[in-house]
Amino acid sequence: MRLAALSLLSLSGIASAAEPEWETIIEGPPITVKNRAREGSDVKEIWGEGDLQASALDLQSALLDHENFSKFMPSVRSAKVIGATEPDGSFYMYTQLGLPMLSSRDYAVRIWNDETVKPDGTGRFRQHWKAVPNKVLEEDGYIRVKVNDGSWEITPAGDGRKSHVVYKFATDPGGMIPGWAKNLGNKKAVIDVMQAVEAEAQRRAAERAKKQGAAGSASK
Repeated sequence: MRLAALSLLSLSGIASAAEPEWETIIEGPPITVKNRAREGSDVKEIWGEGDLQASALDLQSALLDHENFSKFMPSVRSAKVIGATEPDGSFYMYTQLGLPMLSSRDYAVRIWNDETVKPDGTGRFRQHWKAVPNKVLEEDGYIRVKVNDGSWEITPAGDGRKSHVVYKFATDPGGMIPGWAKNLGNKKAVIDVMQAVEAEAQRRAAERAKKQGAAGSASK
């Protein structure tokens, strides 16, 4: 039994040692960015983390409004939910990207909303997704992105008007792009996306406050 326990501890130690460590490449605030090697790929996983000046409920609202991603998400040309919802509640989304100085890309992902913020603003938003490259037929003029996995975790912070956000992803845009250039693009993209979602959440809060103010004036 002692030998078996030692063997298990040894195997556990090997597994832990094999897991690449995260390296901080941008020190916040407002956003800290880390990356780490991804097995079998020259593209690194990205981790963005920081406090955004928006409520978890408004950030969630922005991230669940897939059909309007083209209005606020960087480089998104169009996004739409496709196919039927799976028995576990997951669903599929197809997105087309228009990238500066690069050929257009597209991808399909399967998305799970693991946890959502309650209407009163309590709770967390947790979502993760994985690429499903063959879910949609490839279109002329687009390079299919076959690596695109990631997650969001959003927790109310302070008085609820700001949120602690962790955004992780690993994506390879494909095509004849060197690994260093892909990683540089992803490093920039994590901040751009987080700031875009923050701005959209703030816009939604301001719009809601304006409507409430108008309704209050009308009732007087």
